[in-house]
Order: sequence, then C-alpha cells, then structure tokens
Amino acid sequence: MLTYNSFLYTKRMGLNLSRGKMAKILKISPFHYSMIEKGYFKPSKKLIERISLAFEVDYKKYATHESSYPVELPEKKKNVIVSFFYKVLGHIAFKIFFGVMSVLSIGFMIFGFCQSYYVSSHQEQYFPENYVTFMESLRINGTIHFSAVNKITRPEYYSYVNDTGNQKSKYISIIGDYEDLTNLKFTATYRNEVGRTVYSVVPGVLNDGDVSYVITASFSKYEEPLSWTSTFALTNNGYFCNMIELVKQDGSKELIYDTNPQYVELKTVLAEHIEELKDEFSSVIEEKDPTFGSGQANKFIYLSKLYLEGQEKLTVPQGLAFFGRYIGIVLSGVNIFVFIFAMLYGTHKGVEKNYRPVEMEVPVDPIHRMKTDIRISPFVPETLLEIIGIFLVFIGSFRLIYYASGFVTGQAGMVMASSNGSGLMQIFMVGMFLLYFIDFDIFMDDKRVFRNIFLYTIVFFCLYGLENLLFRSVNDGSVVGQLFQMIKMPNMFGSIACYYLIMFFLFYTPKRIKKKVTLVLYRCCSIIPVIIIFVSWYLYNGYNVLFDADWPLELRNVFNGEKIPFSILAVSYLFGLFFLRLFFEKRFGKERATIFFNGNKFLWIKNIMVSLIVLSIGIVEFVLKSNPTAHKLGLGLYSNILLLIPMLFFYHPHKGPRNIILDWTTLFLYIVAISFAYFAVIIIVGIALI
Repeated sequence: MLTYNSFLYTKRMGLNLSRGKMAKILKISPFHYSMIEKGYFKPSKKLIERISLAFEVDYKKYATHESSYPVELPEKKKNVIVSFFYKVLGHIAFKIFFGVMSVLSIGFMIFGFCQSYYVSSHQEQYFPENYVTFMESLRINGTIHFSAVNKITRPEYYSYVNDTGNQKSKYISIIGDYEDLTNLKFTATYRNEVGRTVYSVVPGVLNDGDVSYVITASFSKYEEPLSWTSTFALTNNGYFCNMIELVKQDGSKELIYDTNPQYVELKTVLAEHIEELKDEFSSVIEEKDPTFGSGQANKFIYLSKLYLEGQEKLTVPQGLAFFGRYIGIVLSGVNIFVFIFAMLYGTHKGVEKNYRPVEMEVPVDPIHRMKTDIRISPFVPETLLEIIGIFLVFIGSFRLIYYASGFVTGQAGMVMASSNGSGLMQIFMVGMFLLYFIDFDIFMDDKRVFRNIFLYTIVFFCLYGLENLLFRSVNDGSVVGQLFQMIKMPNMFGSIACYYLIMFFLFYTPKRIKKKVTLVLYRCCSIIPVIIIFVSWYLYNGYNVLFDADWPLELRNVFNGEKIPFSILAVSYLFGLFFLRLFFEKRFGKERATIFFNGNKFLWIKNIMVSLIVLSIGIVEFVLKSNPTAHKLGLGLYSNILLLIPMLFFYHPHKGPRNIILDWTTLFLYIVAISFAYFAVIIIVGIALI
C-alpha cells in the first residue's frame, strides 16, 4: 500500500497535473497541498474525506498505520546546467588540469617558504655595506633597550641630557635589532615643566637624493589629563600635518583641523622640536660611531638613505615570499579540493543519485503494524536554522579581525581583542554547531559525506599553515607576541572533519561489506575519530593542568581549537542517533523503519534526545562557569549552549529532493561567513608585516 503522500504524488503524476491544479481539485492552497505531498503536513479528517470523494477511493486507509508515515518522493530530473557541470568535472582533461594545478600550487607554496627563509637569513645582501657595518656596530656596542611593544632586549644608541635648573631634559634614541636589519627605529623625547613631547621618526620615500620623513608627535600635559597627537610629513620644503587628535579630560577624542582656532596653538607645541630632530640624531651617531659616514654632512640623513635603499631592494623578494607562503597555502587547498571533488563526483553519464532511494510501496504485516504517526510536527524549518547559523558564524568570525587589529595596534589592542573575542567565540560556536547539526541530517546515508571529510580536512590544514605563519611572525619575545601566544585561534575544522568521519563509519555502508563480523568491525572504526578529538583536546587544553609539557608551536597547533562541549554534543548526538535508528530497525525491520524515520514521531524523539544532551552539557557548563581550572581545560566557557535547545527541539529537516539553487546559495553564504574574517586577517597582518 502507498503512503498518504506517495498516493497523492502517484495520482497526480498519473493524471499529468501540476501541484497547483491538484490543489485546485482538492480546494486547498497550492502551498498546503505541497506540504502534504512532500510529507510535512498530514491531511485533516475533512481533507481525507474530500480526497476520498475526489478520487473515489477510501483515502482513510492511506493515512493510518504504516501509510501515515511519509516517504521521500523521487528526485526530479537534474537541471541541464547541473548535469553539464558534473559532466565537465568528470572529463579527464579537467582532472588532469587541477591535478597539475595542485602540484604547481604546492610547489609555489614551498617556493614561498624557501624564499622567506633565504630573505630573512641573507638580509645583508640587500643593504649597502656601510649600513650593515653600522648595524653590526650597534649590535656590539649598543646598550640593551627594554620595550613593552617590541622585543624585550634590543641594542640602542642614545643620548640623555638633563637640565635640572630649567626643568628640561631630552632623550634621543636610535634602536636596532639583533637579528633583523629592517628593524631600525628613531625616537626622541623632550620634557619641560609643562609636559612631554614624544617623537617617532620613520624615513620615507627617497626621491632625487632627498629623504622624506613621517613623524608621529604626541604631547602630554603633567597637571591636566590632556594630550594631543598628530602625524607630520617632513621634507626639505618644511613640514605639514592635516589634523590633530585631541584627547580631553573625560577621555573623549576630538579631531582638530586647520580651520579650528586651536589648530595653530596645538601645532606649534607639537612642532617645537621638529627642526632639531635631524641634527639631534646625527649627533648621537657621531658620538657613538664616529667612523660611520665619514665626510657626510648629516649622518642621520645618510643612514636613512642607506636604510631606504635596502628596503627598496627588499620589497620584491619580501613580496614574493609573503605571496608564496600565504596565497600558496590557499591555492593549494582550493586546487586539491577541486581535484578530489572531481574524482568523487565527476561523471560522463550524468549526475549520480546522492541519496539512498526509498521504496514507494510499504510492505504491510498485519501482526506487526506500526502505530499511526502523530499529526503535530516540529515547525522550525531547516532553511531558517541555516540562515541563523550563517549569521551567527559571520558575527562570531569578527573576533579574528579583533585579534589582527590588536596585533597591529599593540598591547592595548591585544588586551581588548582578548576580552571581546571570548563573547564572539561563543556566538561563533553556536552558529557552527547549528550548521553541522543540519548537515548531519542532510548527509545521512549519503555519499556527499566524503566531500565534507575532505573539505574540512583541507580547510583545517590550510588554516593550520596560515596560523603557524601568523604566530611565528609575532613570536619575538615582545609583550604583544606573548599575548598572541595566549590566544587560541579557533581552528576547529579538524574536529568537524572527524565528526563527518564518525558519520561515515556509522551511517554509510559500503556495498562490499556483507558479513556481519566485518560490518561490526567497520562500525567500530568510528571510535578512531572520537579518540582523535578527545586526545587533541587533552593535549592542547589539558597539558598545562594535567601534566607539565612545553610543546613546540607547530605541534601544539595541530591540536588547536578544540571546543570540548560542542565535541561532546556532536559525538553524543551521532552515536545516540545511530543506536536510536538501530533500535527501530530491529523493532520494525529496515523497510518500515526507513518509513518511520520520516515521520513526526521519530522527529520529536530525535529532537528530544538532542535537547536533553544540550541541557546536560549546558548545566555542567553553567556550574563550571566560575571555575578557573575548568576554564584552562576549555570547560565552563559555553553556558550559552543552552540557547540551542528551543531551536533544536522544534527543528524540522527538509524532506524530498533538495533545491539545488537554495543549497548552493546557503553554501556560498557559509563560505563567505567563514572566510571573510580570515582574508581580512591575512590582509591586515600582511600590511603590518610588509
């Protein structure tokens, strides 16, 4: 006997009617009829009578017992464009092209790393000999310099003059680096009885033998909580600035432009010592390194020219190294994924069905009949939860931009990023779980689970490479670098790949496996990704609490980003769903159990199960909310997981053939939500490092 929705579908197709015309015959709206035929709604008693009269059949028997559970309708014929797309994927030339591109992009990535190592270890080749000699002298003879925003110890030439009688002093400093020839800074501080003026001087563009300078000047008053800052451009024709930032007593900021009467007064204070800077720095060089630049009228200008000359030569090799490392990693991931996707899904004969077909006829055993399905259905559609999840992921991913901005702005920015990033991380994880919870239903018994295993594995290793580069770039012993080491970049894509690997072993059965013992061993393989998930959590989050170990950065980041409450939730749900389905398969038999899984009764049971799991984990998280030891283990940080309960309790999965346009649109939005922040981070950090 047919089920209630398959009867309507079969009758409609036999009469060659559209859903709209079928709805018109039954005197209901097209939407109402569509929901009944797809299996979302069960017909009411009045509608059952109306259908019986319209088709002269006892429709009541199609809405009771086994027949009251909907089945998935046959998949529509694939769109011509989609069929052509998969045919292109299956063409040997396409596979060869992306196979070659994968090898080339990996080679380009390796070239970037080699280029970066060569540039960093052979900087002296790019700078003039006199500049290298000066930096070596600075390393040997310079005084150790302490800084909160740069390396803890750096060599420095300085001059300090203190006029106690007139309450004045000045501190002129030239700071180098023990390892990096490109790291050269010029600072000057002038104090008087009113306040302090600090200058940071950076040599600019070398044009026809002239050096332009960018000078950041900041003045602070002693007796009043007032300060103002501006950036000056200094050339042979003088200096100029466009605006001044004034910080008032209440902490508010105001931009002062040249049209403001205060502008001239504030600018005069800031620019009081600008004309002296070149001579002051030149005097320090003359005093500390008399042999440098013999015969040069101004040794500071000469040093700046040598510095800019080396920087100009370094621009191209540094750019190639940066482009090769970062872009090479991304290109490698994209090309490898496309190549694997083509190998899995490409075909010359059209698109393979990516779902397990369900028989339209339901075998009826009068002795072991199922009870009639309930009419009340969960009402939150899958698409709505997807949109909510994508939105939460997009908002939560902005924490990465906080971290990158903090790296650029210094210690204060890192502290702010660390505090704000925690809340955004919770939003991000709630959104992520919503998305892959939906995928658990979409890809059940589905070959597309292969795609997600490869996709998330590739994304994990791409981000692993990018994060290692990012951490290494700031691992310089500075306070900012130390703060960055305390931040755990949330690369949980390795864990998500493990979730899909669990799905693969629990819900996908290869055709070759026929013996029961072999099947049991195959199902037991699902324990392997579970072990990987929890060992990763233990090694990354627990090593500093449970045992003492100092992992190298690259090894530590392999275990990075594990959010244990969500892993417990995902693993518990997948195994719970497997045993729940196994129970009903044993009770009803596989054929009828397949029908039962589409019904409202099973949806409510499944939703209640996952809601209870979330409730249990949420309560534990809430209890551990104020426990610092639990926080070190990654526990007690996500009590807002309880917000998932109403969404998961009323969740209703999509039934029937997938809407290809909607699927690809949501996939695109998901990729944008995930990748936007990562690309922003690469751009921000790249600009800062270059």
